[in-house]
Amino acid sequence: MCGGCQLQELPLSSQIHHKLDLLKRLVEIGEQPGDAYIHVHGVRPTCADGYHYRNKLELSFGARRFDRDGKPEDGGQGSFLGFHPPGWYSKIVPLRGCPLGSLAMQPVIACVVDMALSPAWNSHTHTGTWRHLVIRDAGTVDAPAMLVTLVTSSDATAEAVQVVADAVAAVPGVKSVLHVVTDGVAEVARGELKAVLHGEARLHFTLGSARLDLPHDAFFQVNSAGAEVLLQTIAEAAQLEAGHGGTLVDLYCGVGAIGLALAPRVDRVIGVELHADSIDRARENAVLNSVVGEWHAGTVEDLLPTLDLGERPILIVDPPRAGLHPKAAEFLAQQDAEVLVYVSCGPASLARDRAVLRAGGWQLTDLWGVDLFAQTHHMEAVARFVRIPATTESAPFLTAVDAAGGAAG
Repeated sequence: MCGGCQLQELPLSSQIHHKLDLLKRLVEIGEQPGDAYIHVHGVRPTCADGYHYRNKLELSFGARRFDRDGKPEDGGQGSFLGFHPPGWYSKIVPLRGCPLGSLAMQPVIACVVDMALSPAWNSHTHTGTWRHLVIRDAGTVDAPAMLVTLVTSSDATAEAVQVVADAVAAVPGVKSVLHVVTDGVAEVARGELKAVLHGEARLHFTLGSARLDLPHDAFFQVNSAGAEVLLQTIAEAAQLEAGHGGTLVDLYCGVGAIGLALAPRVDRVIGVELHADSIDRARENAVLNSVVGEWHAGTVEDLLPTLDLGERPILIVDPPRAGLHPKAAEFLAQQDAEVLVYVSCGPASLARDRAVLRAGGWQLTDLWGVDLFAQTHHMEAVARFVRIPATTESAPFLTAVDAAGGAAG
């Protein structure tokens, strides 16, 4: 094992219970007035056995390997493909497969391992050729659709990379093979797209009824089935039924996946995202899905006060792990909206931001966990906030929650 699956020794049911306790602690349930009325819905599983759910794997090449005890084997020198053990970006745990990746990915990994590619990147000397193997599967168990990216340094020759690409392309389910080049020091599988050696440099995912046409390196949840559960949970938190209408404001929207998937339930969508290329993709996919709306590139804290959000919009925020920018949190705290749904991959950040929101008159009424990352301690949290009068205490607060459609636990 590489050490990345911290909960692998626990049955999946025990992992769910562990994550529920963790969620309550991280969001600090029970430490603010009104917390007794929060409905904690539990942690929703997303796969039957906790394995083969990932649609993306990033493996690394390295010149030094670790054994099961975390010590170099036979001097640890050579060329190895696998994962970095926790805390060791200079070493590799060699693997022929990963039980979290889709079933179709396993022969791809084995194929590349058997080719014994050398020299591997040496993170101490910053020399070598082979750096990363990235596999993304936008298909299904019965019809995989893999895009494989070979990441090398500029030392790689086109001929050598083509030989590997041809072998990988012959693996069932592989639709595309790309060559990306980077000479950067950081251990990240990103760089310049040098060549499309087979297929195309795009992925085709679906989320709900939305079709998403994405660049090879665009973000999408690594658990496709889990993304559907997450979407259903967000819709439940926002109480978005078909024909709801109104304006959905999708903040930190990325390529627009959440807003586009929920668009059939509302009149229009407004998306805000820092990265201009992601906004370009969101606009393209809006046209593809005939969605009415607008998408803006820039910081949430700067753009949000300038936008016409309409009367009592539905706010959905999905910030990075660090949470909301303080200016964004303060602006949202003062915003008059129908509901605010906070999607968080960092529940501790959610705890910090809910204190700011509460100071502005928002009360957390419902909390869900979604187990997108089985075998690890990571999860997504979805929180529903509704507005209450600033002077309301616990008894009137319960009435306000019931009127808003929240559930008292």
